[in-house]
Amino acid sequence: MDAAEQPAMLELRKTYGKTIHTWAFDEHPDLPLGPPQLMMSWTNESECDADEFRAAIAERDEELGVSTEAKRQLRDGYIPKDNWEPAAGADYPSHSGKSVVLQSVEVDVKTVIKSL
Repeated sequence: MDAAEQPAMLELRKTYGKTIHTWAFDEHPDLPLGPPQLMMSWTNESECDADEFRAAIAERDEELGVSTEAKRQLRDGYIPKDNWEPAAGADYPSHSGKSVVLQSVEVDVKTVIKSL
C-alpha cells in the first residue's frame, strides 16, 4: 500500500488539503445525502488544539492499526523538500475564518438541440 500511494502523494502534496465532499459520509455512509461541502484538512498542528490533535491522531492510529510517525518518516524519504508557497487565496479560510457554502438553486431547464 505504501508504494501505491506514492504517485498520488506527489500530486496531492501541493493541494493545501481541500476537497469537496458530495455528501456527509460520516452521517450517511451508505447514501449520498445532503449538499456538497468544502472540507479542509489540517496542514500542520498549529491549526488546532495540540492536545486534541495528538489525541485524535492516536485514536485514529489505534483504530486503523497504522502509525502516523512511520508514515511521516516514509514520506520524508520521497517527497521533495522544495519550498513552495500556496497560490494566493488558497489558505483564505485559515486566515479569514470564512469558508464557502455550496447551495442548490432552482433554474430553468435549457434545451439543447443538436443538428444531425
